[in-house]
Amino acid sequence: MKLHLALMSAAALALCIGGAAAQGADPKHVMTGKAAEDVGEFNMINSVTARAIADACLREVAKRNLSAIVVILDNFGYKVYQYRMDGAARFTAVSTSEMLANTSYLTRRASSLRLYNIQREPFQQAWEFGMGLFPNAGGLPIYSGKQIIGFIGVGGMVTTPEFGDEICAHGALTEIVGPQPPAPPIPPARN
Repeated sequence: MKLHLALMSAAALALCIGGAAAQGADPKHVMTGKAAEDVGEFNMINSVTARAIADACLREVAKRNLSAIVVILDNFGYKVYQYRMDGAARFTAVSTSEMLANTSYLTRRASSLRLYNIQREPFQQAWEFGMGLFPNAGGLPIYSGKQIIGFIGVGGMVTTPEFGDEICAHGALTEIVGPQPPAPPIPPARN
């Protein structure tokens, strides 16, 4: 009986592991091989993908004669890649990009959701900052399939309804990594 239970448990575990692997990230976007083994993590964005995402976003920024900073974090919140365009030299632009990526890391959601929360309930602003969040648009989780592999923060641009930090980030993620969850819709203005 004990052997039968042990075999059933092993089979169930194998099914769970196999199912988890099927949900995993695309191997071309995450660390693999010895590097992944050394850190014990197989769903962490690799530097090639991080740079490609940043490059895709920055190409769109350059087309509009703007400047921006892109920060990409791994799924543990550590910086994998950062690039500052000429003209985006202000300290606030650098720190904003980092805070946007970190807000997305902490919440596992788009940072714009924090902004929309404050727009609905302005008294929440102190709470948001007190929790270490930066309630603004521009930070997104990076999905490969159904797996979060990292986070992006884009800052330093003047945002318009047609183009801005979050739009740039979402477009770059979709281009390089594939389909992403839709960006949160901008809520209607309060009356």
